[in-house]
Amino acid sequence: MPSRRPEEAASGTPWNQTFSHSMWRANNSVHRALNERLRPLGVTMTQLGIVMKLDQHGPLSGADLARGQNITPQSVTTALSHLERIGWIERHPHPVHRRVVLIEPTEAGLRGMAEGRRLVEAVVERLCEVVGGAEELERLTLGMRRIAIALDGPDSPVARMWPDPPEPA
Repeated sequence: MPSRRPEEAASGTPWNQTFSHSMWRANNSVHRALNERLRPLGVTMTQLGIVMKLDQHGPLSGADLARGQNITPQSVTTALSHLERIGWIERHPHPVHRRVVLIEPTEAGLRGMAEGRRLVEAVVERLCEVVGGAEELERLTLGMRRIAIALDGPDSPVARMWPDPPEPA
């Protein structure tokens, strides 16, 4: 019988003490904490992120959101159905490309987004304490951005696949 488990064999370190395990566990923990904090609003962090993206970039299609958020079209469709059901978004046909549906936040969605950002900030403040202050949190954030860029490339630019109609002359 081997003296070490296979995951320890490569590095000599138990898996639960490795960077990959720590990153995985921290990701799950932060994701859970954010979603728990957002529960009173009836949204998840993914859904809140979609409304923030719409607020930042204006009306977008579901395909635009999937590309811009780096999530599957199916996940976007599910999130949008829920956001529409709770009144946070509206869907409108594109003025030129009638088969394209544009999504935009409602006033209720913008108010919910503002409250969601406040709730998320409470989690961030707790993380700031955990890592030893604002400077350390900023260093950690920079490191995570570097990791994401190294693995996935720079943030996907959010560009509408369907251009706006020309301005009337």
